[in-house]
Amino acid sequence: MKVNVESYVTVTPRILHANRVQRVEIAPKFDFIRFNGAYTVSVFPRYRFRYDAGRGGAYYEPFRCTAEHGRLSFEYSFGSEQEYIIQVKPDQGGGINTRVVETSVYALEDDLYGLRVLKGDLHLHTTFSDGVESPEHRAMQARKAGFDFLAITDHNTYSGSVHLIEKMRACPNNMVFLRGEEVHATGCPVHILSLGASEAIAPKVTKPDAERSARLQAIAEQYQDTLDADVDRHAFAAAQDVFQKIREAGGMSVLCHIYWDAVDGGQHRRMGAPEQLIDALVRNRLFDAFEITSGAPAFDLKANYLQEIYYRENLPPNFPIIGITDSHSTLPAVSIFGQNYTIAFVEAQTEEGILEAIRNGRSVSVDGVGSNVICHGSLRLSKYAAFLREKYFPAHDEAVELEAELMLKILLGKLEYVSILEDVCRDDLQLLALEWGVISPK
Repeated sequence: MKVNVESYVTVTPRILHANRVQRVEIAPKFDFIRFNGAYTVSVFPRYRFRYDAGRGGAYYEPFRCTAEHGRLSFEYSFGSEQEYIIQVKPDQGGGINTRVVETSVYALEDDLYGLRVLKGDLHLHTTFSDGVESPEHRAMQARKAGFDFLAITDHNTYSGSVHLIEKMRACPNNMVFLRGEEVHATGCPVHILSLGASEAIAPKVTKPDAERSARLQAIAEQYQDTLDADVDRHAFAAAQDVFQKIREAGGMSVLCHIYWDAVDGGQHRRMGAPEQLIDALVRNRLFDAFEITSGAPAFDLKANYLQEIYYRENLPPNFPIIGITDSHSTLPAVSIFGQNYTIAFVEAQTEEGILEAIRNGRSVSVDGVGSNVICHGSLRLSKYAAFLREKYFPAHDEAVELEAELMLKILLGKLEYVSILEDVCRDDLQLLALEWGVISPK
């Protein structure tokens, strides 16, 4: 019987440079695993390969490798950017249970190689609006779910996100907390996220003063020749005004859950905002990103797949996207928290680094749980994200689990755990980053 002992070894690094020779080392984690003698190594490209019918299909050339000091290392010329499956098996038998290593690595072009890989949720609610838990409790639960970043986006209030940032100063951690709010402008049914803005946006777009009225009138006149007759001019101008105000505050605006189901006075289900209004905002877009995966539960994914189709048909290729849950609680009976999220490929693990990555198309939306998962985004990034989700993030999530537990103790007032959080968790994440060649911690 062939026994794959992948979980008992480290493969260093897992993320490699494409189109160059790289050295890969396979070393045991435990003393009951030891490599001795000669082994045959085979490397199989997953997506792009030479097809040779005479050799039974995909062409590869196995090579021999001899163990030294109980570990294996070899050099290999990894070609194009893609996943490579590595199989290592002993040259001579191996007994009834032949121990093999079957694992995979990923080779990246220079523009992606070395970028930090982070995942998080950019749309959720707390007790600062209509959520069940406090911002700090949501942060702890986010870390428990393996998230590296989080944006509190309470309805028409910026205060929840600011509260969290201040609160977490006393609780050292490796997460990034973004400033945010979900803006509902007066007279506009469109929901808009503000992320990373230097100030609150809602007070500027919810007060019926003369200054705002003049702004909306000017916007409506500017776009009057581009709008269809059935588009509400006031609602359109109000949404564009929100996008502009977010931009002026240095933030990123996100068009939210366009196929969200609302309920009108007669209990008839309808979109939260008319589709023709969404169409007009997309044609004359001032927003920076699109919420492609929203808070649809697992049993009702209609909104998400309609948003995916709408995105493909109406927005430019690789237009910035995020995936979120819009969750109001982490209670499993009522929440999908942790099910959907954004993966960002960032240069810096900061608020601005995350927003810069999204603005420049370096993000993927992940939708679903278990094996029923879809990655939305460019094909290139989605293939890489699928590899990370299957191979890297399980190890990452395990490494941050202790950090989440210590965060909870500190938030409950047990400050003696601060030094443990600073030392142990930082070291665990550094070791993981070293093994993988992915820089995740600060």
